[in-house]
Amino acid sequence: MTKHNKKRNVGLIHEQLIRYVASSLIARDKKSAEKAIKIITKHFKQDSELFREFRLFNALVNLPVGSHSLAERILTESKRSAMTHNSNQLRKEKSSLIKDINHGLAQSARFYDIKIENYRLYASVQSVLNEWRGVGSLSLTDRAKYEEQIVEHLARPSTQVLKEQFEADPLVRKLMYQKFEEKYKEHLSDQQQVVLEAAILGNEHNFSKIICEIKERALVTVNEFKKTCDNNILLEKIDNVKSRIERLSESKSDDTVAKTLHLVHLLEEMEAKNE
Repeated sequence: MTKHNKKRNVGLIHEQLIRYVASSLIARDKKSAEKAIKIITKHFKQDSELFREFRLFNALVNLPVGSHSLAERILTESKRSAMTHNSNQLRKEKSSLIKDINHGLAQSARFYDIKIENYRLYASVQSVLNEWRGVGSLSLTDRAKYEEQIVEHLARPSTQVLKEQFEADPLVRKLMYQKFEEKYKEHLSDQQQVVLEAAILGNEHNFSKIICEIKERALVTVNEFKKTCDNNILLEKIDNVKSRIERLSESKSDDTVAKTLHLVHLLEEMEAKNE
């Protein structure tokens, strides 16, 4: 693989930010987690070129279609979409993102070393996105090789098949949770442990049910807080907080787990103050 600038890989950076949030919360470093969340919120806005590229990147990495013909059609449409991106604006937005990470996160050098299992795939996807926008430097051979790799990845079976295989082996899941529990249990509240246990051991339905219950509990707490709050600044922000809670996805993903752990932490703080 040709040399790759991982600091400008939108998929890697987003995944590293999510994992940074999760690890900070596990370490009870609320300040660091909140800084990373602010960076995500600021730079991955829906009207930004960065978000447009990330959405396309995410589809190429995380959308199994189970068919080579459909995968090739998706690749063709992705090329067309990438060509509509504003390369200059995207370059500026990535530079701004990198600057905020470098200056806003403690030990930012270590941030870029957060390991992502599918690094080679992430690098291939970003490289071809750059090529499609006309700002890449791949040879024709490498471009064809990376595009073929992406097609093969897209054509893989549905993740549901992989999920069923994982859930069919309770021993593997139990060992994973035991290793996690040994390392992190003492740093988590009971409710946070429930969320993580459901993410690692539970099925999609049980996980969604737990997230739904936490959201309902959080909305009740926020509504109760609103009734007694006499701070106008806080009152103006409550509706936005409620909206973000309601929009929290209930599907099993690293992003949902990280946001829910943070929500549980804030919820428990509010409930403790009301006792």
